Amino acid sequence: MHKNKSSILKVENFYSVHLDNTRDLFVYLPPSYRWDQAKRYPVLYMHDGQNIFHPAFNGYSWNVHETADRLIQSGLMEEIIVVGIPNRGVERADEFTHELEGVLYSSDKVRIQPKGQLYERFIIEEIKPYIDALFRTKPGPEHTGLMGSSRGGQVTYHIGFRRPDIFGKLAILSPYFYYVDPVTLEEYRQYHTFDKKQPISRIWIDLGGREGTLIMEKHVREVAEQLAFLGYEADDELMYFFDPEAAHVEKDWAARLASPLLHLFGAKGQARSLSLQGWDEVGIRGPLYRLNPIAEFDSGLKLSLLRAAYRVEDPRIVEVQEDGTVVAKEEGETTVTVNYRGLEAAISIRVVKELKERAALDLTVHVPPHTPETVSLYAWFPLSKQPEAPVYSGRLELPLHSEFVYQISRADGVAETDQAGNPVVRHYRAETDSRLELTVERWSNDIRED
Repeated sequence: MHKNKSSILKVENFYSVHLDNTRDLFVYLPPSYRWDQAKRYPVLYMHDGQNIFHPAFNGYSWNVHETADRLIQSGLMEEIIVVGIPNRGVERADEFTHELEGVLYSSDKVRIQPKGQLYERFIIEEIKPYIDALFRTKPGPEHTGLMGSSRGGQVTYHIGFRRPDIFGKLAILSPYFYYVDPVTLEEYRQYHTFDKKQPISRIWIDLGGREGTLIMEKHVREVAEQLAFLGYEADDELMYFFDPEAAHVEKDWAARLASPLLHLFGAKGQARSLSLQGWDEVGIRGPLYRLNPIAEFDSGLKLSLLRAAYRVEDPRIVEVQEDGTVVAKEEGETTVTVNYRGLEAAISIRVVKELKERAALDLTVHVPPHTPETVSLYAWFPLSKQPEAPVYSGRLELPLHSEFVYQISRADGVAETDQAGNPVVRHYRAETDSRLELTVERWSNDIRED
């Protein structure tokens, strides 16, 4: 084997006494593991392990091995072992849900029997001792990380803060902290609040701007702010990133994976650029509005500053708090500048009397005539069939500026494709009340006649 080549091992049918089920494990060993027999390594445990080295059902993978190899070979990150723990499909939501105060799992979108505590014991009492016995690990919490996305982010948060004696580094990506009903926009909390600082040295929390109401910035930021309040140092021990272009999909988690890996096991380096993202219009009355100052470092790490120094050109028009919250005071336009480590970025903000909290969308979807009339149709919300025509429609109110990446799909698992059979992925941003008319040319199960 090449001296500088990493490897991925598969442990088949690993049995859990606590959960009474089996799953394979995947273990990434860094380049020097085979030949440097005296060396011991930190370990990162990752949920949804079948997707982190291999493509998921949607064809995407986190490609953790590729990013880890690159950061290690560049000297930016220490060599680590990565353990991928696959989910059990239909059991995933149960295993990733803790029965704790504040976790309103009975109001979740699926029926849940919480097994989070058992899954936690499975990792801590079964997987970790096995890995520590079989491989040359550094077993202490200061060298042990936990990472997951979506429900995997929620369970990382709960396990990490319950067991800081095991996990000293946490990466919480696109965490499912609330269930938001896509039709009513009612919110049901899915996380427990911890009331004291734990000996966790590194925390990473992030999300994308195109995750719609599934993962909302205000909810993820709420948890980040609670952790800062407990005493985790913002932009140092605790790092946060709001990636405006990212959706809720493996390829977007893969695209920003270097940042949490660098935070947990590397060095961020020197700040080299700063940008200031945000809305260009804010209402004296209207939704809460926060600026998003993004710093990029020479290591490639990107983060959104939780605390920053802002300067307002005309303070009669707006005030900006250190957490980026914009307080609109009177109508007009002004420039806001942010400073960080010698770098500056600016944005122009226009203040109006009022912005609505929500934007209404009337969506009409024309489907092929052979579409079964009894099948349910979805955009990111259910649509209703119009009588006498192959047309579906729906009306929805959405939080202002929320963004969705979505596919037109059917309840039987069939989705929209183009004429070449490629999936059609659409993007929508709720800027104002609007009507949208779409046409599905072809379904994924249509037989092509070439």
